Amino acid sequence: MNEFRLPKIFNWELANQPILKTAYYELDLAATSVVEVSTIKGIIEISGIDGIGEPASAFATFIQFYINNPKLLLTEANRDNIYIQYSVYYKPVGVDNAIPYVISNGATPTGLGFQVYNANPAVAGVDNWEGKFYFYYEIYNK
Repeated sequence: MNEFRLPKIFNWELANQPILKTAYYELDLAATSVVEVSTIKGIIEISGIDGIGEPASAFATFIQFYINNPKLLLTEANRDNIYIQYSVYYKPVGVDNAIPYVISNGATPTGLGFQVYNANPAVAGVDNWEGKFYFYYEIYNK
């Protein structure tokens, strides 16, 4: 009789760990520039950009926001141990030619900082930054 055996490379303990949770958050920049998150992965819908002085075309100006997770150790000594990966999705509406370009600019007491630029060199459309702006992140301590 043939007996089924797991390959030696299979790590049973790792396979039975709980799946990391992803959460949805909203950040209205017209009200605050900080979003507090409680998961290491998540999607942040960012709104209110057109109400705070939107980023000008061709990288001329930027707006800033912060992601804070109280579980992250953001001390200066530990900042090299923070892993971050992110991507951006933007769905324009109407006459909206904004092209979001996001860079991270380090850790502050408020959280991890990000700058949002408009990468489009064309003159801003009348509906710029009124579309749906989503920021997907994955952040944790090594």
